[in-house]
Amino acid sequence: ADHPAGPFTYVHGIQPDGIPSLDMSLFRDPVDGQAYFIRSCDNKYTGISRLTPDYLDSAGLISNHSVFEGMAMFRHPNGTYYMITSHLTGWNPNPLMLFRAAGATLDDPQWVDMGNPTGSDTSFNSQPTYVVQYTPAKGNPYFVYMADDWIHCPNSDGSQGPLINSCYIWLPIEFPSDPSGQVKISPRTSWDLDDPFAQAAALV
Repeated sequence: ADHPAGPFTYVHGIQPDGIPSLDMSLFRDPVDGQAYFIRSCDNKYTGISRLTPDYLDSAGLISNHSVFEGMAMFRHPNGTYYMITSHLTGWNPNPLMLFRAAGATLDDPQWVDMGNPTGSDTSFNSQPTYVVQYTPAKGNPYFVYMADDWIHCPNSDGSQGPLINSCYIWLPIEFPSDPSGQVKISPRTSWDLDDPFAQAAALV
């Protein structure tokens, strides 16, 4: 399609690298424009494949890791790759995992588990879907955690869910000035895109 709203023309169907792919995600490196396909490979391991220059096919599996889902990859301005992920618990939320690459490339990322940046057993009832960088009117760019709340979205009568009523959670990601500090995603019901780390109402 020439427009995000279509109309679309079917080109072809593929099974990337001949591997059943579940919970799929994409990442485009902001440094060189290279795109990557990230997914749970038949729920046996997490695979990363480099995409072809036209982004329409896989150029081959380049690395793998233990199995998780809800992969949201991003690259810090200092060049470090990060990935926020989820355990496999169906629609039920669980503690997030934040990985930092000790390696310089995604061919050999050497992921380091940095724990759960939310500090919540349910990660505020969320599962990762994407991380986007935003540049405020003043100040430095920062990253926004974008996630699904599958079954706990509030209704007008005070109840929660069901799945058909799923909604979204967007929260700023706070990187410490000290590299040895902990990356944090704090709970809040509202916040300002141009002042993301100001005190805000807590997410309950």
